[in-house]
Amino acid sequence: MKASNIDRVVVTGGKGFFGRYICRALEKDGIEVVALGARDYNLVDQRAVQSLFKDLRPSIIVHAAAACGGIGANIANPGKFLHDNAMMGLQLLEEGRKADLRKFVLISTTCAYPEKASMPLREISLWDGSPTPATGPYGIAKRMLHEACRSFEQQYGLSCSVLLPANLYGPGDHFDEENSHVIAALIRRYSDAAKRGLPEIRNWGSGRPTREFIHVSDAAEAVRLALYSDTTSEPINIGTGVETSIRELAAIIAAEVGYKGKTFWDESKPDGQPRRCLDVSRATGILGFRAKVQLREGLSETVSWFKQA
Repeated sequence: MKASNIDRVVVTGGKGFFGRYICRALEKDGIEVVALGARDYNLVDQRAVQSLFKDLRPSIIVHAAAACGGIGANIANPGKFLHDNAMMGLQLLEEGRKADLRKFVLISTTCAYPEKASMPLREISLWDGSPTPATGPYGIAKRMLHEACRSFEQQYGLSCSVLLPANLYGPGDHFDEENSHVIAALIRRYSDAAKRGLPEIRNWGSGRPTREFIHVSDAAEAVRLALYSDTTSEPINIGTGVETSIRELAAIIAAEVGYKGKTFWDESKPDGQPRRCLDVSRATGILGFRAKVQLREGLSETVSWFKQA
């Protein structure tokens, strides 16, 4: 698909952290983009979604909106996260196929993977077990939407892309500790501790779990490529293929912000999934995607942005 053939792209969650980067990546191609925030349309409500299609008449939907948060928020809101994420995706798919939507791009999550899946995580293993309990309801809702995309593609011919980004970070992220991504939360925690001269910091969990982190600009480029690629509803991991422990991440961030104190780990708190590292060969083969930003480079950029914000 060429940019000249794309009439209008609506990005749900387009006023959020990831959504803003997606919109900018598409706008560079001269595509008309409409960014939607939480107050624009209630995507859980069918009538509101019907109004969205009537008002905006998109040719493509990039569905980046989500009810989500950190481990604490997931534990506190399992029912809401499952219901709202499932309903938003289903409403958009159903009303989209009625409106002859040309493509639906689902931004999914690596929380959909089974807790005990072998590493690196391969897309074919998504249904091999239950996800980590702490983030399970959110992951299950997204996993169900994978199947919804497949079913709508099969029955109605609706073209879909299903993308599973690694943990996002970068300038412009949300830095509150309750609902932020892990990197943003750690940057704020260590920055505040450095400013206050605290002798020690206590982090949740053991610090031993590993995660994969991708700069938000790289992830947005993968979304852009998905619009032009001949994809099916088969899920595609979007990441770097590089695994980093939370302890190592914390140490890098502490050094970047100039924190000199000690870090202790509260192992009575949940860790989440023990390991998470993606096989990104499908993204390379189908989308031609390769991440460009190295973690230390991206962390330095993000810390600098936070200090100036």
